[in-house]
Amino acid sequence: MAGKRKLNPKLVKARHSYTFAEIAEIFNLHKRTVQSWRKEGLKVIDDKTKPYLVIGEDVRLFLHEKAKKRKQPLKAGEFFCPKCRSPRKSDPDKFRIEITDKKLGKNYRLVLIKGICEVCNTRLMLFSSDRKLEEMIKNGVLPTEHKTNIYGSGGSSLNTDIKEVENG
Repeated sequence: MAGKRKLNPKLVKARHSYTFAEIAEIFNLHKRTVQSWRKEGLKVIDDKTKPYLVIGEDVRLFLHEKAKKRKQPLKAGEFFCPKCRSPRKSDPDKFRIEITDKKLGKNYRLVLIKGICEVCNTRLMLFSSDRKLEEMIKNGVLPTEHKTNIYGSGGSSLNTDIKEVENG
């Protein structure tokens, strides 16, 4: 499935009038797509005259509103899953935080927060800073690393320095 294209509203001049065919040509779309925009709320100058004319500023506003509707704000601790196309939490067992050496401005470092989607197991990644990471951990948004304790005897089973004792 092909992803949705971003249409650049700046390709349309604000004070010009355009037909649906001209708008379709500018954005390399089919004319019927632009006609469907009229049903979605694109304003035409006059409904009684054909071909329909649209002011460029109205096309720009329509495209901005259309893009704004598609946005899905993330809550704290969420990633955007590209496969599910929606905000998702990561599986807590497969959560990683990588602090890089790259600088963000003068004071902060880049942090990569990686996880796996709970629903579809797709890799997820968030770009952040070490300052925001500290805030997220302090507020309890991000899971903290698990401390693993190994229980057992003090002797290591991987010790290869053990000498054989000869009976004799």
